Amino acid sequence: MHGTLLQKIIKATRHPKMAASAIQRATNRFLTDNRDYIAVVQAAVQDNKAFSTFKRHPGYRVVLEHVSSEDGQRYLDILRKDAPDFIDDIEKFKVNDLVGGPQTFPYSGVGQISPTTLRYMKVASDLRKLFGGDLGMSIAEIGVGYGGQLLINDLAFSMARYDLFDLVPVLRLAERYLESHVLNCAYRKLTLNQHLGKETYDLVISNYAFSELLSQTQRKYIQKVLASAKRGYLTMNSGTSKSYYQDDKLSLAELRALLPHFETLPEAPLTHPGNYIIVWGHT
Repeated sequence: MHGTLLQKIIKATRHPKMAASAIQRATNRFLTDNRDYIAVVQAAVQDNKAFSTFKRHPGYRVVLEHVSSEDGQRYLDILRKDAPDFIDDIEKFKVNDLVGGPQTFPYSGVGQISPTTLRYMKVASDLRKLFGGDLGMSIAEIGVGYGGQLLINDLAFSMARYDLFDLVPVLRLAERYLESHVLNCAYRKLTLNQHLGKETYDLVISNYAFSELLSQTQRKYIQKVLASAKRGYLTMNSGTSKSYYQDDKLSLAELRALLPHFETLPEAPLTHPGNYIIVWGHT
């Protein structure tokens, strides 16, 4: 959950106090694993009809698939500048829109595509820009949604193994989703508790999810997954005084003491005033 969702809540709720209450309710639901979201996830795993349209379900869009058409255009503009070859091969990336019934929009020069797919492509473009065309053979992602970032990365890079970290129901949905496609890499599903913490990853990715965890869980992810990673790319919406998430999150100063030496970059496009990206191991 980030700036786009908050804007939708505020826009839909005209009274300021009601808007603040709606935001707090959305935040509380997310921080308790969002019962509505998990219910949609479980239904999508178990039921073919629910799986065919899960990306459109309001309970799912509260957490994922809420990238606006306008933000999609901003991602597309960046891709045209930073990764024109991705645009040339746009049809192969549209495979991410074939399953789950996402909302798509028409964009000049590329046709119908979901803005979420454009966001995943933009992240892949960032990874190539920061780390080159070789991300390494061992990749981990913290907070995986339905596995869309893995699918896009698998199309853009050569990877041997990709470890997915999330809640058990989410991992089951990611498995069903990814098994609907044919991948080049292999993947494993892991909860934090199932991970021994003895792996050294070539790269760890997290699109907002790590930053939204409570500090105790953040520390454990750092200890078991992030601290030994050769490279990292973490989109953050907590850690500073301007960040949306403030309560029980590691500060930027605490993160500097615990993570490998990193640089902060602006989020582009900026989806909330306090967002930023943590990167290390880049050239």
